[in-house]
Amino acid sequence: MEFKPQSLRLQFLQHGVRSAEELARSARVSQPTISRALRRLPDSLVRIGRGRSTRYGLANPIWDLGSDWPLYVIGSEGAPEQIGRLFSLLGGKYWLDAGTNTWPSLMDSHFEGNVFPDLPWFLDDYRPQGFLGRAFARKHAAALGQQTNPAGWSGRTVVEAMLRFGGDFSGAFVLGRDALAAAMSGEPTPVAHGERSSQYPRLAELALRGDLVGSSAGGEQPKFVTSVSDPQGVRPVIVKFSPPMNEDAGRRWADLLFAEYTACRVLAEKGYEVSRGEIIDAGGCRYLEVDRFDRTKNGGRLPVISLRALAAALLDGVAVPWPSAAASLLENGWLCHEQAGQLASIWEFGRLIGNTDMHDGNTSLVFTPRKPVRLAPVYDMLPMAYRPDSFGRVHGVSEEQLGACASAPPGREREMAESFWVSLAGSEMVSKEFRAIAQAHVKALRGKVQPRADRGETSIAPGKKSKK
Repeated sequence: MEFKPQSLRLQFLQHGVRSAEELARSARVSQPTISRALRRLPDSLVRIGRGRSTRYGLANPIWDLGSDWPLYVIGSEGAPEQIGRLFSLLGGKYWLDAGTNTWPSLMDSHFEGNVFPDLPWFLDDYRPQGFLGRAFARKHAAALGQQTNPAGWSGRTVVEAMLRFGGDFSGAFVLGRDALAAAMSGEPTPVAHGERSSQYPRLAELALRGDLVGSSAGGEQPKFVTSVSDPQGVRPVIVKFSPPMNEDAGRRWADLLFAEYTACRVLAEKGYEVSRGEIIDAGGCRYLEVDRFDRTKNGGRLPVISLRALAAALLDGVAVPWPSAAASLLENGWLCHEQAGQLASIWEFGRLIGNTDMHDGNTSLVFTPRKPVRLAPVYDMLPMAYRPDSFGRVHGVSEEQLGACASAPPGREREMAESFWVSLAGSEMVSKEFRAIAQAHVKALRGKVQPRADRGETSIAPGKKSKK
């Protein structure tokens, strides 16, 4: 019976990419027969590699968007650079034709010929996530034919979202010419520096209503993304905000936002890279404004990739705790010795200030064309052990957190943690209850932990208002 080229489609559907030899072996025909069959396939055949190493796939178009698109990185000065062409292949795979390969740090022998089993690992952070990601999904789900929960979106849907709406995603990667045109069209009208107290409550209300404010940055706390115009120029910022501070949960989140601001200040004083932050109280809520580290003042961008994305693809999933990740990143040449040491140090500091949310998405790397890359500025560093619980209740001192402080070895991180808690213990910017928590941590770090009955722990019941 004559071999039919159409039967190759099943093999590509099952395997994504195959060599002529693999196709011949599976079809039980000679390799010359396969070669003739491949020549008779339509234009959807994609050739990967050259000579004897050539492999093949079938293009898998995404609706009216085609099956291959230019992939750009927007540089720190705002100029785009095409680093390859991304092909969607039957079987769910993607191939990046990197041409002259000007970004070898993104290419790895784990993925032969730059063929990826799903969305390329360095684009994995473009899956909508966190507070703004969910807002993005609610706004665009219908146009994408998807459910509003982005957790179930496939790599194919993420690619479509990047092509149709990816002009202002976080990071620096842009897929397709239309998205690039949107990215280069300029920033929305910035908020004037002197109008933040009136504009931030309005933007917060829009964010809570589900309207998309800014790009789809990650993270779970309520936030919006905008830019601020001040005498030094226009600064892209991300702004977290608390619920109303006259409620217990709102007051505690306000405390935590000031704690995050304080943590960054302490780290900056010790030479760690952080983004500039500012606290603004307006409309009964608190706002923490932080300069975006994936953007530059002159319209440029930085290619930020989370530890989660890198570790899942290239480090066998070793991402937490951060000291383990730091050792692996150092061993594999991703970080220099100094930067790996900083990542481990930041983890230890976070542990001593009660940050129980140091997951692999809460630290990132700023990529360069070649290894080693560098750590992104510290973000989301705050004592999440003291966040309100799922019922909105706030609690006092944690025995577990005090124990961690009391048992910490002497050194730089313990000194920084003490500076952090001392600052909060004496600040009128946080509530009386949170100052008591901070003072208990200071005593623990100084080896003066009191018996539990003497510490005056507090647990504020719902409905009662905390006193500043």
